[in-house]
Amino acid sequence: MLVYLAHPVVSDPTGNYQKAKRIAREIVNRYPEVVPVSPVLNFCYFREPEEREKIMKCCLQLLSKCEELWLTGQWWNSSGCLQEKQFAEELGIPVRMYSFPSVINVAE
Repeated sequence: MLVYLAHPVVSDPTGNYQKAKRIAREIVNRYPEVVPVSPVLNFCYFREPEEREKIMKCCLQLLSKCEELWLTGQWWNSSGCLQEKQFAEELGIPVRMYSFPSVINVAE
C-alpha cells in the first residue's frame, strides 16, 4: 500500500528532515505492507520560499497517486499539511494520523 506521509517542514527544516527519516524508517519496520512516500525526504533540496508553491503542486500530484494520507509530527501547525489533508479529503483518500506505534483514522 502506497502511503503519503505529511510532516511539517518550514518551522525547522533540518530537525523535521531528521524526524521524517525516523518516521519513515519506523513505518517500514512496523508495517511491511506499507510503502511510505515522504515529500519531506523527496524534496528536501528545495529550500527557498519562492519554490514552495511549485513543490506543493508536486506534493499534491504525488498524494493523488497514494492510497492513504498519514499525518505525522505536529501536522496541525503546518499550512502545508493542512492543505494536503484537505486535498486528500476532497479526493476521498483515507486520512489517518500516525503517532508511533499507532495509526488512527482521523477523517470521518
